[in-house]
Amino acid sequence: MNDTYRKRMQTLLGAEQCQQYFDLLDTEPRRGFRVNTLKIDDDSLFALTHLEREKTPFAVNGYYLHGETGLGATPAGVAGLFYMQEPSASAAVTILHPEKGMKVLDLCAAPGSKSTQIAEMLDHTGMLVTNEINTKRAGVLLENIERCGTANAMVLNSDTKHVADAFPSFFDAVLCDAPCSGEGMMRKNEEARRQWSEKLVAECAALQKEILDNAYACLKSGGKMVYSTCTFAPEENELQISSFLQRHPDMHTVRIDVPFGREALAYPGHTEYARRIYPMDGGEGHFICLMEKDDRKEIVPSVGLIKSEQIPACASKFFKENLTKPYPYMLSVRGRIYGGTSPFYQAAGCRLMRHQVFLGEERYGRFEPSHNLFTSAWGSFVHKVDLSDDEVCHYLRGEVIPRAMDRGWYAVCFKGYVLGGAHSDGKMLKNKYPKALRLR
Repeated sequence: MNDTYRKRMQTLLGAEQCQQYFDLLDTEPRRGFRVNTLKIDDDSLFALTHLEREKTPFAVNGYYLHGETGLGATPAGVAGLFYMQEPSASAAVTILHPEKGMKVLDLCAAPGSKSTQIAEMLDHTGMLVTNEINTKRAGVLLENIERCGTANAMVLNSDTKHVADAFPSFFDAVLCDAPCSGEGMMRKNEEARRQWSEKLVAECAALQKEILDNAYACLKSGGKMVYSTCTFAPEENELQISSFLQRHPDMHTVRIDVPFGREALAYPGHTEYARRIYPMDGGEGHFICLMEKDDRKEIVPSVGLIKSEQIPACASKFFKENLTKPYPYMLSVRGRIYGGTSPFYQAAGCRLMRHQVFLGEERYGRFEPSHNLFTSAWGSFVHKVDLSDDEVCHYLRGEVIPRAMDRGWYAVCFKGYVLGGAHSDGKMLKNKYPKALRLR
């Protein structure tokens, strides 16, 4: 371990706590998961999977996981019934506490653990905008958002400055889970140990300053914001917040009342109201600060809506015959059809990867449904087929399923929970599970 880092942690924690911390770095990290309440409740998931678990204090639907690995590739994982997540990583959204009907921004969102948690709490109400600047990581974010099944999420792949320009003073709540030096990842990531330096801390702090100011620009008057990191460096945490509050006097910290973590360090602006989580506290490593923007009258530029073309007749017919309930909002753009529970707002100047649920597209006068239509948790598909355990394995590998059924489209299910779609020609189910997701 870097001697400079060891000395910094001893100054931060004191000799006894510091020794406990370094002893824990050589133990296995805590593993966990969150139940996806958009698709299943806790009791139903445990009856289905028999997971060995223990409740965590960090989220109402969060659990420590004991023993099992590779759960993401199981049918329940593929169906999006749970999300694998380091247990204390759910604390930031618990503290933000988004409420139904809110417009919420997750500004630095990949791989999507916090975005999917926000989606669960919004429960298809309000709106979630989730952004990731790195294109490859944004693809992972989109995949997780779709597996979760949320019907009100806009996924962006943009610089935070572009997001701020597109959505001035727009959001009721903003999560700014900023990129950091990763000191809280050292127990589970050897690379985090190797790459650490005081230079990295300084570089991250400079980037966080810019991102925080962009997060502020997105927050409406009277709104709330959580700034969080997975590091312990005061330069990236309390000192970052203290400096931010000096730049934005209409923001103030809010004391966090939760049964986990410990009080943060005290700097100007009541930074001690924030929380720190160490491995000694049942997690890995996090800093979480809750702030509010003063409620003032302000003139806010409006965010426009995307103009829809007419929904193709073949698509309307398909939805009427195959969906149990319509989407409240629909959008048609060059033959591609989207549905959602929120208006289709513009994101001017941003790279838009997905707006709510991509339902499918018109091809040669007929409608071709997308995988996202089947994974969406909004309503359900009229025609379903439940596969045996062996058939599920074949389906997830992209193979045809011999099954005589009426012609048409079906939601393919594992014990009633949707995995994807298939089309029957009367003799067999032609597999429509995406090639990129198939098990090798």
